[in-house]
Amino acid sequence: MHYRASERHPKSDSLMEESSIELTTMKTREAASPPKVVVVGGTGHGKSSVINTVMGEDKCAVGVTWAVDKTITSEVQEVEFTGQDGRIIFIDTPSLKTLQSNARFQNLYKNGFQAIVIVYSIKAFTQSRPSVLELVNNLFGDGLKDYALVVLTFEDYLEDATLQEFLNTNKELKDFLQKTGVEAVTMCNTAEKNSPKAIEQRDSFFSHLDVILKRNVSPLSKKTPKISVRRVLCIAGVVFTVVIVISIVIHFSV
Repeated sequence: MHYRASERHPKSDSLMEESSIELTTMKTREAASPPKVVVVGGTGHGKSSVINTVMGEDKCAVGVTWAVDKTITSEVQEVEFTGQDGRIIFIDTPSLKTLQSNARFQNLYKNGFQAIVIVYSIKAFTQSRPSVLELVNNLFGDGLKDYALVVLTFEDYLEDATLQEFLNTNKELKDFLQKTGVEAVTMCNTAEKNSPKAIEQRDSFFSHLDVILKRNVSPLSKKTPKISVRRVLCIAGVVFTVVIVISIVIHFSV
């Protein structure tokens, strides 16, 4: 139910003292700026439900949607989670197709995310193009390798099948996981919030998320493209040449 980013077991007084100093520093930084975890996925895949499940309470509006591109979440929403070891800001998002033009999301992206949770439904649903994974790739690119975690929702739809058997029937998802090296966890959206099943799911989720947060000191952010000096010189050269040509033409036409 809580993430354990600062859990340690020092074996000596010296190590305990060093650990205490480091832990204090980490908590001071975290108090000022808790890590931001953006949750993205297809419409109806259960993004808001995942946040509610891992928080252990209903913070995000949820509903049932069967129509293609009909979304329950219409705005970017930041939800703060406080666990035993600190705070995390979960960011719930609307349809992936809208994020490229969503001003609030883009501003958050510029500041950076410490982790990306990709929510992908196991149950049968109406697939549209571009697919969820294509949109995620277009949005985050190479950053997925170090920052992403896939949460496969509606685990109960697996019934007697294993996760590997499901992946064998979903080539796009299997190839995505193999190519990026991103790990996947399953989650049952209908589990009671404080049931043993829900607690087990939260522990598994935060265990994987903790690895990502520890690994990424710097957030993944969308930077404004920089124009290199070489490119500036090339552009200047072209402009200069055009001006000279125009001057020559004007000179001989007079």
